[in-house]
Amino acid sequence: KRSVQGFVLSFFNKNIKNMNQREKQLQFHKNLATGLLILMFVIYISMVFLQKKHPEMSFIGYVKAFFEAAMVGALADWFAVTALFQKPMGLPIPHTNLIEERKADIGNNLGGFVVENFLKPKQIRSHIENIKVSKYIVEWLSKETTPEKIENIIKGMSLNVRASQMLVEFLDKGKHQELFNQLFQKIEVYISENQNMVRREIDNQFPPLIPSFIREAISEKVVDGLQEFVMKITRDEAHSVRREMTAQLYDFSEKLNSSEWENKITKLLKDNVNKQISEFKTNEEFQKKLDVWFQRTAYRFALRNKTKIGDFISDTVKNWEGKELSQKLEMEVGKDLQFIRINGTLVGGMVGLVIYALTQLL
Repeated sequence: KRSVQGFVLSFFNKNIKNMNQREKQLQFHKNLATGLLILMFVIYISMVFLQKKHPEMSFIGYVKAFFEAAMVGALADWFAVTALFQKPMGLPIPHTNLIEERKADIGNNLGGFVVENFLKPKQIRSHIENIKVSKYIVEWLSKETTPEKIENIIKGMSLNVRASQMLVEFLDKGKHQELFNQLFQKIEVYISENQNMVRREIDNQFPPLIPSFIREAISEKVVDGLQEFVMKITRDEAHSVRREMTAQLYDFSEKLNSSEWENKITKLLKDNVNKQISEFKTNEEFQKKLDVWFQRTAYRFALRNKTKIGDFISDTVKNWEGKELSQKLEMEVGKDLQFIRINGTLVGGMVGLVIYALTQLL
């Protein structure tokens, strides 16, 4: 008796060290249910030997029947509970390790449940129709501190500084050269496609007394020279014209970084924002249109993307590690499932005892 008691107690304490409180509780109840199974087995074996040694003791059969059925019930419920979270004893038995194997189905069912029960059109519409976004905007704009906040936001953006920095970075990386390429290529193409028109314009600048063949020769030379000049600028990124244009852009970036340009940009934005605010606060028709637009857009967006919400939930569950998901679920409900094992042991024993008693009466 002491050896059995010591074995059961040692089994209860196995693997409980170095666990958090929830893990300790789960492991304790697992050990309790498994210990009860072992106890049923030990007593059953004891009754088998005792019945062989003392066959005249009829009550042993009832005791043996109880513990035999309890052992079967305990094994059956152990298998059922274990099969939810892992493969019993690591054996590849079909329809086991259900949480890990069917996490995709779990995700799909959970996503579908949310969509069907929380994202129906009637439920969405009743909430969206009560949203008056213009009311919140007007209330915020009407606060005394709002103009100051808007001005601080504009100043805090430092748009002139950012524009200057972006322009300098753009120039330092040489990205402006591509713009120059496109610009001069367009000019080159334009001259090439409109040579006759350009020649006529140059020809018209000469006095009528100059012979036409001279005017045409000069015009042709000028057009050819202009086209060749633009071609050189297009092909040569180090051309003096490009360098001059780049220098002017750097000069403009420095001007942008000045307080003068900061004040200009701030004033321009502030005046435009204040004008738009005044018009919005007094334009009730526009406010109604804004509310209707927002409600329709929100309603359509919700309906159009409700399946995506379900898909998002499903994909999230699918992307979880199956083993991790199984462990988390077992940590949440595993304790209660161990009581099912314990109840199965006791109920199985009672049913076995009743069946044995009825058999004896027959």
